[in-house]
Amino acid sequence: MTRRDDEPGDRARAQAEELAWREIVHHYGEPPDVPALAELTAPVDVPAPAPGEDDEPFRFEMDAEEPFTPPPLPPAPVVTPERRVAWAGLVLCPILLVALNLVDYSLPGILSVGLVIAFIASFGYLVATMAPRDPDDDGARV
Repeated sequence: MTRRDDEPGDRARAQAEELAWREIVHHYGEPPDVPALAELTAPVDVPAPAPGEDDEPFRFEMDAEEPFTPPPLPPAPVVTPERRVAWAGLVLCPILLVALNLVDYSLPGILSVGLVIAFIASFGYLVATMAPRDPDDDGARV
């Protein structure tokens, strides 16, 4: 069954919707002040550039007397030796285990277990010694 838009009930319904929308728009509020189309398309007098005036592109010239100097960087945070050892264990233990397996060299079992324990201990130390952050601090600086 195909629907036809030219049936009398459909046309009446479309006209009723159109009238309802027009009523809504009519009572919505103050209409905007829109200039007439003739005003929008009217030619505007723009002064033509003098000959030779527009030959060079725009160049930004910086004041040579006051060059820009950024503010000094804050000092780098001091890392304690314990945290340096923990970071070394966290990074180097997995790298060493993977590199030794890639060259097909097998470590004695006690050394392999020791590297895994050193990795876990390093991770645990770093997590346990994390400084709590202010929950309202998003890290932005002005």
